[in-house]
Amino acid sequence: MRKLLSFVVVAALGASLVACGDNGFGAGGIKVTSDFGQKPTITHREGDPEKQLVTEVLKEGDGPEVKKGELLTANYLGQIWRDGKVFDNSYDRGAPSSFPIGVGSVIGGWDKGLVGKKIGSRVLLSVPSDDGYKSEGSEKAGIKGDDTLIFVVDLVGAAGNDTPLNADPVTPSTTTKIQVSGPLNAAPKVTVPAGTKPPAKPGKPVVFAQGKGKPIEKGDQLVGRFVIYDYTGKKQASTWDAQPATAQSPAQPAAPTDQLPTVGGAQAGPLDGFVGIPVGSRVLVELPASKDQAGKAVNAFAVIDVLNAFPAPKQTGQ
Repeated sequence: MRKLLSFVVVAALGASLVACGDNGFGAGGIKVTSDFGQKPTITHREGDPEKQLVTEVLKEGDGPEVKKGELLTANYLGQIWRDGKVFDNSYDRGAPSSFPIGVGSVIGGWDKGLVGKKIGSRVLLSVPSDDGYKSEGSEKAGIKGDDTLIFVVDLVGAAGNDTPLNADPVTPSTTTKIQVSGPLNAAPKVTVPAGTKPPAKPGKPVVFAQGKGKPIEKGDQLVGRFVIYDYTGKKQASTWDAQPATAQSPAQPAAPTDQLPTVGGAQAGPLDGFVGIPVGSRVLVELPASKDQAGKAVNAFAVIDVLNAFPAPKQTGQ
């Protein structure tokens, strides 16, 4: 049960901006073609890159500002200044990636350069090694310890543990003894009556708040926050509980830890019943039985706030 969102107070971070150069090159001597949402092409002036972090908003969005500690969803392309190699991009996978921002889960250049930018923006970053992979580099990605990296990042969405769901509370149409209540901008309050037994097999999801977003489709990857309980009423995990950040990088998002399983994938999963439920909903879902480290059977259910949904990434072999 992995944490999707960190609860961190808002703190805007600054980033340096270098004046535009000559020959049509913009900040840091870099030129970007194509529009927001399209795979960019990046060229840069000859010579060495700037030694400091460079940030330029190529197209400003009209959404809310990204806050420290939120789960940011973005499309991006990363390219090495030295040889022009594109070492990773989400556009070819056909889906954005999600990651906590501003808390050390991604490289420093992303934490410094993306917090405070508006959703819907396209942002250019020129990231020196001190704000990137440092002296270790990344052999797998072909990045050396002194490489400057160029990123174009499209900010698709962001949400925190206090982001209100765009939803209306509803009376569940499916019978359940479990009670779910509480405001839609905080962890749900869950009550499990004494003597409640786990079902013989998981049933249909139970909607407690009906979202106003697009219906979830088969094959979608969900972005959300959740709390998990066993049938004695003991909490097992929650995205509202603090958890140390992990050392991740936007160059290696193939197995994101911040997203829920794919809906209706090749193998049956607990979220398959979410098809048709609108984004923004608060949903109770019974989980398949599992075993703990001691081999003891564990039966649990989750209450999930569905914050967004995107097509699952295509496998590109990277």
